Amino acid sequence: MTRSTRLVAVMLLAALPAVAGCVETWKAHQTAGVGELPVPECAVVDAQTDKVYVSNMDTDVGDYWADDGKGSVTLLGPAGEPRQMVWRLSSKDIPIHSPKGMTIHGRVLYVADNTRVLGFPLSPDVPPPALTSPKGQHLNDMATDGSAVYVSDTAAGTVYRMDEAGVTEIKAPAGVNGITFFNERMYAVSWDLHEVYELDPTGNGDPVPFGLAEEFVTPDGIEVLEDGTFLVSDMHGNRVAAILPDRKTVYTLIELETPADIGLNRAQNLLFVPQFERRAISVYRLVPVED
Repeated sequence: MTRSTRLVAVMLLAALPAVAGCVETWKAHQTAGVGELPVPECAVVDAQTDKVYVSNMDTDVGDYWADDGKGSVTLLGPAGEPRQMVWRLSSKDIPIHSPKGMTIHGRVLYVADNTRVLGFPLSPDVPPPALTSPKGQHLNDMATDGSAVYVSDTAAGTVYRMDEAGVTEIKAPAGVNGITFFNERMYAVSWDLHEVYELDPTGNGDPVPFGLAEEFVTPDGIEVLEDGTFLVSDMHGNRVAAILPDRKTVYTLIELETPADIGLNRAQNLLFVPQFERRAISVYRLVPVED
């Protein structure tokens, strides 16, 4: 290597940190936190009221699919302030077993509860849910496209669509975990395959991978910002990652312990992150990085 070549190489290496920093399009600033939650797994934001619901598994480490009737749901205010630490509690009549993902549709809070889906009306004048629950193995995350409710089954490697017509299977990758919708398109992450996918909500097309499996350890939750930036919580990677709309560029948005299924208030750019093993939920305001 000549002296001039070495000089060019040094200059390129010196420039790498600056180039890497330029890919960051969002920053996250913590604004609130709630502790002493019994193993929080999922946060979901009610778009009509900005209230936040958190599912609590209240289970021992490694015993995540137990039908033990110890689950509950916590209600937080729009900024993450505690409203009702026990908004719904497991009972003899309606046991809640290790609740995980949730979604809100038709003013009903739907909760993935191991092998079934529960529905809790959000006000007294809302009728009980009429949707048929699939008979799942390990039902995990939930989402809605505004007309139907979807739930992932991690053990079966499928997603179920629930609507007035019944239950329909959607093709999904093995170990499918978090699911979400954005601009009428469906996305998912696979815990086992460490990958992010676009799914076909009609059930006809095969899952399309982003090609980012090397970036993640155990992706759990997924949401999408208004500009098309994907947010993925990586539980054992101990971070929330951002994926640019190009579906190729990834950077760490937040470093924190065991983030589970994230909830997003897209209008307010507030991110709610359950921290599974810390028994807490952290709230972040997302701020775009100025050019």
